[in-house]
Amino acid sequence: MIRAMKRVYLLYTQDHQPELLRRLQKLGVLHLEGCKLEDASLPASESKRAEDRRRVENLLIKARGVLDLFSEVDPKLLYAKPEERTQSTLRIEDLSQAFREELESLEGRLKTLVGERRELRERQAAGERFKEIVQCSEELLRSLPTKSHEIVAVMGMDKDPQLRAEIEKTLQSQIPGRFKLTSKELSEDRVQFLASVHPDYAAAVQEYLQAKELRPVALPPHIERGYREGIAQLREEQTSIPRRLQEIERELRELAQKHASRMVVLTTALENHVAQLDAAGHFGYTRYTLLISGWLPSDELKHFQATLTREFPGIIIREDPEKQSYDEIPVALKERSWAKPYQLFLNAFGTPKHGSVDPVPYIGIFFPIFFGIIVGDIGYGLIVLAVALWGLFGFPGLKKPGLRKFAHSDGGRSAFRILRDGGALSVLFGLFFGELFGLEFKHLGIHGYGIWPFSRLEHPIDLLLITVALGAAQVLLGFAFGIVTALRHRDMKHLCAKIGLLLALFAISLIVGSLMKILPEGWLPGVIILLLALPFLMYGGGVIVLVEALSPFIHVLSYARIMGFALSGAVLAALFNGIVGGLAGIGNIVIGAILGIIAAVALHTVNLALHVFEGSIQSARLQWVEFFQKFILEHLGGKPYQPFKEKEISIEQ
Repeated sequence: MIRAMKRVYLLYTQDHQPELLRRLQKLGVLHLEGCKLEDASLPASESKRAEDRRRVENLLIKARGVLDLFSEVDPKLLYAKPEERTQSTLRIEDLSQAFREELESLEGRLKTLVGERRELRERQAAGERFKEIVQCSEELLRSLPTKSHEIVAVMGMDKDPQLRAEIEKTLQSQIPGRFKLTSKELSEDRVQFLASVHPDYAAAVQEYLQAKELRPVALPPHIERGYREGIAQLREEQTSIPRRLQEIERELRELAQKHASRMVVLTTALENHVAQLDAAGHFGYTRYTLLISGWLPSDELKHFQATLTREFPGIIIREDPEKQSYDEIPVALKERSWAKPYQLFLNAFGTPKHGSVDPVPYIGIFFPIFFGIIVGDIGYGLIVLAVALWGLFGFPGLKKPGLRKFAHSDGGRSAFRILRDGGALSVLFGLFFGELFGLEFKHLGIHGYGIWPFSRLEHPIDLLLITVALGAAQVLLGFAFGIVTALRHRDMKHLCAKIGLLLALFAISLIVGSLMKILPEGWLPGVIILLLALPFLMYGGGVIVLVEALSPFIHVLSYARIMGFALSGAVLAALFNGIVGGLAGIGNIVIGAILGIIAAVALHTVNLALHVFEGSIQSARLQWVEFFQKFILEHLGGKPYQPFKEKEISIEQ
């Protein structure tokens, strides 16, 4: 439902502007409009607001940095204790002082801990890269002299198995008895060489080995000692760094437990104050008074007036008596709980103008019906329903943070509610069609009564007529909404175009029905109605609308896609069951059963995925193209209702 709106004006003294701003923000129903007074703007006030904003934004940068850090420690700690919520109502001067006091008590320690944690994590990452080299080097160093000699460490690709022998032969001929060489293969076809060399010859040996296309092993930058001592340090850090990181995390958690709640309250209060400063920029000012203009839902006006007149004696609140253009009125949607998730379909296009018909409740009826017909299987429907309910509960037992975060988001919850409705209707239509994982009731020994169960495979033409009838109902509803919208907007061209297209739909339906022997013979009534439609079509849009006269009938026929995808899904399910039955008969009973189960799970999973995909896409397309085109698309571009309200604080449960 698109809510009726009222424009109001508020006149009050500037002395109580902060209190009035906070109360308007607390009420959270007034959509502010600019009402600048031509000769009454006070530069000093603008300057003070800009200065206050800079001050608050600087505090917010620090506050969000601290909260981001606490969020890394544990996001669950970012709530506000009820006893600390009083901080959110402080004046900006007191708020700034409270924030500084809070920050001073932990800023220095936080900087130290965060800096140390960053450095240790970098060292830990470097150590992980050298883990294999450390292990290899420790093994090689045991076989090398421990005194007087210097270690030269190089690495290369293990291309030449004779390389070590060649190096040893060369060094033995040049510095006999003054070196010892060892090597070991690593992963990825690498080989590490360690040479223990007399210090006088270490540089020359290093250059020789590099000339053999062996690159030096460069230890991490924080290792400032020799190779042997550096390897020992890396080994020691493999245990000391994780231990110290745990100590830092524990200390950060203690700080978060002590300060996070108050920081959440103060940060939210700062964000609300920024919103108040922005709102003040919409006001009109004289020397002593301020003027506020805005919109609010009509059903909120009485409470709004009563609250402000009680708390702010002398305030003047007046409704705007003039009738406003629909383009100016903000659009506020208010949906029933069962229909609210389907607002996703409207949000994909934008906001309709005020005076339009809200399509959301009708999408909430038609979409699950179309989805249910396409899936139309008890087994598939139960799986869809189970997944949707699992998602609505936040995927308990699933260790996928991204998926769980999506499940708890507004969009995720709406999507899973839509999927839940589609799953429930799929089960109901599955009962009507008499299908369970592609097996018809008659194959399961369940006897029918009258037309039940209605087999999709045996009655495709009847199913086609049902889906086209549903399409005709939705298209006619769309035209009715289009006519209502045109009347509200007093748009005679749109009104005539809708009436002309509606008459053309009736006319072409009568003519085609007569030619196909579905309706009584005689196409004259259809021709008469079509001739009646011509003046409306020409006035409503001329030749362009006249060319589109056939489109409503085509739109109705496009609902036949529901039958097509429903039938193809049922045929695939039956085909897959035949394949499963054939595999189950291969070999002995055990092997056949195993093959049959594997094939059934795999094939029906594919079919279910196709069902859900096509059920969602095709049902959505019918809403967006065939339904919306009749009354919404030409009336998009409305102004969303964005009330001035405070940011809510998460409260401890």
